[in-house]
Order: sequence, then C-alpha cells, then structure tokens
Amino acid sequence: MKKSAIVGIVVALGAVWTGTAWYTGQKAEAFVKQTIDESNVQLKKFGEQWGISAVAELLSFERGVFSSTSRYRIKFTEPAVDGKPAQERDVVFVEHLSHGPLPFSNLKAGKFMPAMVASDFALEETPTLKEWFAAAKGATPLSGRYSVSYGKDITGNFGMAPVEFGKESTLSFSGMKGDFEYATSSKRGVFALASDSLVLSGPSDTSDITSMAIKGITLNSDMKPASNDMYVGSQKIVFKDWTITSREKPPVQFKDTSIAVDLTEAGTAMGAKMDVDFGMINVQSKDMAGLKLSIDAQKLDSKALKALNDVYEASSRRMLQSQGEQQTPQFTDEEKAVIKTNVEQLLAGNPTLAVSPLEVRTANGTSTFNLNLDLAKPASLDGNLPDTLMQALRKLDAKLVLSKGNLGDLMAIEPQMRGVPAEQAVQTAKGQAEMVGTMATAMGLGKVENNNIVTFLNYADGQVDFNGKKMPVEQFMMMVMSGAMGGMR
Repeated sequence: MKKSAIVGIVVALGAVWTGTAWYTGQKAEAFVKQTIDESNVQLKKFGEQWGISAVAELLSFERGVFSSTSRYRIKFTEPAVDGKPAQERDVVFVEHLSHGPLPFSNLKAGKFMPAMVASDFALEETPTLKEWFAAAKGATPLSGRYSVSYGKDITGNFGMAPVEFGKESTLSFSGMKGDFEYATSSKRGVFALASDSLVLSGPSDTSDITSMAIKGITLNSDMKPASNDMYVGSQKIVFKDWTITSREKPPVQFKDTSIAVDLTEAGTAMGAKMDVDFGMINVQSKDMAGLKLSIDAQKLDSKALKALNDVYEASSRRMLQSQGEQQTPQFTDEEKAVIKTNVEQLLAGNPTLAVSPLEVRTANGTSTFNLNLDLAKPASLDGNLPDTLMQALRKLDAKLVLSKGNLGDLMAIEPQMRGVPAEQAVQTAKGQAEMVGTMATAMGLGKVENNNIVTFLNYADGQVDFNGKKMPVEQFMMMVMSGAMGGMR
C-alpha cells in the first residue's frame, strides 16, 4: 500500500474520531441537562415532603472537542422558623468529562468498551461544606468517576475521604469506597459500599452510652421500582464488629452482625422478608449467645401496602420535624381512615406471616421458635378486639424447642454479671434448666425430646391442637386464662 494511501486512511480515521467526539460532546451536554431536570422532579417531591426547597442547577458547561467541564449545584432553602430568616445551603460538584466513543479517561483506566461519556467528579468547597473539608484535612471529601453508555446506562465508583469531627463529642470515620450501576430503561440501581470503621464517642444527656465503634462495614443493594412505585430487590448491611461502651453497664460487643431485606413483587401482591443475625454477643469479654430472627410476610396487596407506607412515612416526618415534642408517629383522623380501609384490603388478600426462626445459639445448644400465620379479612374491624383477631386468624402453627444446654447457658449469664464464679453459675443453671423441663412435662406445657423441651400449638377452623391435645378454641382460651390467674396468685 502506498504511503499516501496510509496517510489518507489515518487522516480519515482522525476526522471520523474527531467528528464523533464532537457529536458525542453535544449528546453529553444534553444528557447532563436531562439528568438535572429529572433530579429536580425528585427534589421537588423531597421538598414538599420535608418543607425544604431543593433545586439542582447547571452553573456552567464548557464543551470542547474531546472533553468538557461542567459545574452544577444543589441548593437547599430552609424556611424561616421561630423568627429566624430562611437559610440557603448549597453543594457544588465539578465534572471533567471525556467524550466517546472511546473516552480517554476510560482508556487510561484500561476500559476499552465504547461509551458516550466518562466523568471524573469531585465535591467543591462551599461555606456549607467548610467543616467537612476541614475534617478531611486537605483531602477532597467526596470524589469519583462514572461512565455513561450510549444506551444511557451508568457504571462508576466513588470514594469518601477519612474525617474526624468534634472535640468533646467526636466522630472518626475511616472513609468509604463504593461501586454503583444504574440501568436507565428499568431504573434498576445496584451499589456496594465498604468502610473500615466508624467511631462515635462523647458524653450524652439522654443516654448512658459513651461510645459506639463499628468495624468492617459493608452494604449491598440491588433495587428497582415496583408497579406501585415502591422498590423491590435485596439489601444487606454487615458489621464485622460493633461495640457499645457505657458509663455504668459492661461493654457489649456484637460480632458478625447482618441485616438483610428482600422485597418481591408477583402480580398485584408483594412479599417482604427480613433476616437479622447477631453472630455472637459478647459481654465483658465473654461470648454469651448468637441470635437470629427471620420474618417473612407474603401475599401483601400492593396498593394497600403503598397506602399504608405513605401514611407511616408522613407521620414519621412530622414526628422528626416536631423537635422532640412527638416521641412516636401520630396519625390524623383522615390517616386513621386510610389505615383502616387499607388494612381491610390487605387482609382481604389472605396474607401470610412467618417467624422462621427466632434462634438463640450458645456453646451448648440452640433453641428455636417458629410461627406461621394465615390471615383473612374479618367481618369488621370495629367489633370486639378478641373476636376481630380470631376472625382474622385462619391458621396458626407454632413450635418452641428449648435446648436444655442452651437454656442453662442463658441462665448462667446474669449470675456471672453479678460476680458469681462461672463454674458455680453454670452448675446452678444446669439444675434450673432440668427443673424447667420437669415442670413443663408435669403441667402438660411440653415434653422432653433428645434433651430438648418441645411445645407446639396448631389452630385452624376453631380447633386447637396443643401438644397433641385437641380442643375447641374457647376451651383453650379458658385454660390459658386459668393458668394466668393461677400464676398471678
């Protein structure tokens, strides 16, 4: 091939690259403006809910052929209150954008997939953020990068710098790293966060707690909108170590703590499952017990659940805005009517609720409690409460398994906290656990199987099966009340 032909091809490719980059720069500017417009829709909703005006503004966009620079601001206006004038606060970001089809910043990072634009962004210092910048000791508190495909899907990462706040009461944060993805068509967002430590310490007027330290923090989320505008998907947060120190009480350490929530949607119904696990609870440098709780609710009417969630969120916002005057959410008469209507609609779908399991683990055994409920819509929610509850309960299955070894371990904890020698406390607790098993068997409250105290209760169609004894529900209730009265005597 002639040299002139090669030069011509190179020039042509350069022209195509330059033209594509120039055109992509126009698309990138349009994308930035569209993103700000969409953000303002959400910020308006936020402002209406919380009484704070919030707006995003594009301050500048300097477009070049291969790269551009944009600056934008999110401005919050707090309303005047108690004679104080309205206050404005702002957060400003600067972005350095590399244009596609192969953004230079992506190529430098070893990413060779075509993209519309790649951004390196960072927080700018403003009076509102002056203390945050000072706490970061010269580092940029928040920065990161992301890439936008031609289909407008976003992938990126960010970092938060370590900070230290305060003198008497202090906050020490090791910083955070995060990765995120967002699919524009499905509005599915995925992110993963990780931080080494967060420590809060100092005196408190309302609590005995003097410090709280969390290490090994991770948060993973994969969510998308449901048909009722709530979100479905999974979220999980993990604390490798969580220690609470108090003035008068012994320090408590939670090892390998996790909270996981899964929300699903099937047709017009939703499901929610939550798993809480305290891998091990340590008191005064002694491992005491592990605890796990799983709650699963299914067949929840989507519209009713959304209405109830909206009412609860509104009342919670009012509580937070009351500056301590409200300690719990308070509902208006209108909200109470909404709650009643939608609880009826929720029960009409015959939802189910399960505790499966509540589990307590110790060195010498594991105790479990399992509960399964099938619910139904009662004739009315205005009737006698016990009658209404019985009408709403279609089926109940409950089973308690108490490991005598586990029960002994738990009973030995409190004496040891009072200073009783460990060996003495353990021996006494073993005897007490054996006595519980003997009494449960004698009173018909359970039976001993393989060193476990087992009791179960089943209910359906007005009939109760309590540890193998079948009876009408009325007879069972009388037996329970008689036992309770006897205990009071």
